[in-house]
Amino acid sequence: MPGFVPTPLVEVPGLAAEFGVGRVLVKDEHVRAGLPSFKILGAAWAVFRALGGTAGTLDDLDVDPGTTLVSATAGNHGRAVAYIARVLGVGAHIFIPGGTAPARIEAIRSEGATVDVVDGDYALAVKLASERADSDPKALFAQDVGDSMTPIWATEGYRTVLHEIDEQLAGTAPDLVVVPVGAGVFASAVVQHYRGDGARPEILAVEPDSAACLLKSLQAGKPVHVPGPHPSGMAGLNAGDVDGHAWPYLRNGVDAAVTVTDEQTHEAMRSLAAANIVAGECGAASLAGARVFFAQQQLGPDAVVVLISTEGVHDQASYEAIVNR
Repeated sequence: MPGFVPTPLVEVPGLAAEFGVGRVLVKDEHVRAGLPSFKILGAAWAVFRALGGTAGTLDDLDVDPGTTLVSATAGNHGRAVAYIARVLGVGAHIFIPGGTAPARIEAIRSEGATVDVVDGDYALAVKLASERADSDPKALFAQDVGDSMTPIWATEGYRTVLHEIDEQLAGTAPDLVVVPVGAGVFASAVVQHYRGDGARPEILAVEPDSAACLLKSLQAGKPVHVPGPHPSGMAGLNAGDVDGHAWPYLRNGVDAAVTVTDEQTHEAMRSLAAANIVAGECGAASLAGARVFFAQQQLGPDAVVVLISTEGVHDQASYEAIVNR
């Protein structure tokens, strides 16, 4: 992809001292290929594969200029899809739930996409996007959840984050990996990566308290729907359902799950900012969740903890208001 470089893994000794562990490292996804989120990794690979790509670059694809990439989003995925559409010279039509922060909507429009703001939640946005794609033979439903192949390919793309962490740790295995969870596709990539033949760290999932679909599903032993609305500043994590592809991996691979409030994520944003790490609400949820976890149990003094900060800032003024409070 244009502008691709690995994102940094930043050591934060102050957090290690706070948690009583050997090391705490933050995988900082606040600038990934020019966008403020890891989502471009999944979207790019899924679109590349869906359009027939097997190797090479986006420029190698033979794409009908009448193609439209269609997706639903809470912000980051939709912007990633719109970005890829712009690179490919095709259209993008993005559906986004009502109540989404205006800065997220405008960021998607800035990539040249048509944006429909839905009078409803994320599930309704997915439904309308799917119907839009089904009605147009030249449309590609570029979604990272649901029943198509694109969520599977998106998961493959997301594993880039984990491969980079392996290389950056240079053979040191983490003892705990903390991952924010929405519908769970990225978290399933974390599980698949760390439940292979290599290191097997504990995996902690973190969700907004208003949309704890994974926690409730794990408690029930089956997928549980959390009715909306799901008010939270953690847009992108406030999903009401666990993705069907992701659920079997999460059910069998997640060691613990916690929920956090908006205020807890705001405090985490301030702590990360003090360590020169820019994180939005979703990205800071990993630190907020780690604080909940370590308030209840401890790891050894030599433990290595990796917090995955999945996104940066969409609205600079709002971010500054939170971190300077």
